[in-house]
Amino acid sequence: MLLDRPLRVCFVAVFSVFLAFGAGVDGYAQTTQGGAQTARRPDPFNVSGISVDASADSAASARPIALADGQRRAFATLLRRLTLPDDHGRLPRPSEALLNEVVAGFGIDEERTSATRYIGKISVQFRAEAIRRLLQDNRLPYSETMSRPVLLVPVWQANDGARIWEADNPWREAWARRPDAEGGLVPLSIAPAMQNGPSLERLFGTPDELRAIMRRGNYDDALLVVATQQSAEPGNMRVEIQIQHQGEAAFLGTTESFISTGGTLEETLTSAAIEISRRIETRWKYASVIDLEKQGQLSVAAAFSGLADWNKLRTALGGVPIVRKVDVLQVSHKDAQILLDYYGEPAQLSTALAQRNIVLQQRDGFWEMRSRQP
Repeated sequence: MLLDRPLRVCFVAVFSVFLAFGAGVDGYAQTTQGGAQTARRPDPFNVSGISVDASADSAASARPIALADGQRRAFATLLRRLTLPDDHGRLPRPSEALLNEVVAGFGIDEERTSATRYIGKISVQFRAEAIRRLLQDNRLPYSETMSRPVLLVPVWQANDGARIWEADNPWREAWARRPDAEGGLVPLSIAPAMQNGPSLERLFGTPDELRAIMRRGNYDDALLVVATQQSAEPGNMRVEIQIQHQGEAAFLGTTESFISTGGTLEETLTSAAIEISRRIETRWKYASVIDLEKQGQLSVAAAFSGLADWNKLRTALGGVPIVRKVDVLQVSHKDAQILLDYYGEPAQLSTALAQRNIVLQQRDGFWEMRSRQP
C-alpha cells in the first residue's frame, strides 16, 4: 500500500500545534500572471481516448461488447504505462473477474451508432490500490510518479523553410495525432501556434529566448524537437529528428537523434512523435520506478519559512508514491527533523520529491530538504 497509506507522523516538540492546521498545495495547478489556475495534476490511473467499435444484431447489443473490449484495452494501456518495457511480456491478462476488481468506472466521451454497429471513445478510471496490489503480487516494478510538465517546441524544416509557430506546422499536427497524446507519466505540453514567436536562429543562438517562454508558462524544462525532411519522395519519406533540452531534468538530457521513415509525411511524423514519447517515458520510468525489493531510510533536516510552507511541505510528502512513511522527530518554527522510509535509492527519492517541488540534497554528509518555488 503506497499512496493511500495514511501518513504516520510522530510529534515531539512544542511547535506541534503547526500540524493542526490546513493542507498544503498539491497538483500541477499553475498560476498565470493574472492569478488564474490552469492544468491540474493528471491522474496516472485514468486512461482516456480509448476507441471502441463493435457490431451485433443491433447497436444496443453491440454497445456492451464494445465497452467491455474498451475496458480490456484500457487495462493493457495502463499496465504498459506504469511498468518497464522489459516487463511488458509478462503483464497479467484482463479476465472479467479482474476487470470487475480494478475498474472504478468509465465515461463515454464520444459515441455513434448505426442499425448494427456501435462506435465511440471512452475513458476508464481504475482503482489505484487494486492496480498497485496487482503489480506487487506479480512482482512487477512500476512507476506512478508523474513528472512535472515539459514544454515541447516542434520545429519543422523542409525545402520551403522552417516552421515553428505557424498554424500549418505539420510536425505540431503530428504530436496532436499521436494515440497517447492525453496519457503517460511525462505530460508534454505542445507549444501553441503564435504570432511573432522567436525565429529558429534566436531559439538556438540565444538560450534566454526559450527560457523566457518557459518562465511565462511556469515550465522548468523544454525540448526543442527539430524534424528535418531529408526525402519527400512519395512512398519513401525520410525525416531526421534532433532534440535539444533546456532545463535540469536529467532524464531529458540525452535523447538521441534518429531517422523516421514512412510512406507518407503524416505517417512518418506521427511515427516519430510516438517514438520520442516512448523514449521519454522509458527514461522517466527507469528514474522513478518503485522496486519493492529495495527499501531505505533517511534522516532529513527540513527547513521552512513558516506555517504555510511547513503545511505545503508535509502535504507534498504525503503525495509521493515511493515514500512509505514519514516520522517527524522534532519541529520548531523554522525547521524539523524528519525520518523518511522509502522505496528505491536516494537518487530516485530525490527525483520523485522534485516533481512535488521539494528539494532533497546532501550537504557535508547530512540530508537537507526544503520547498522549491516552481
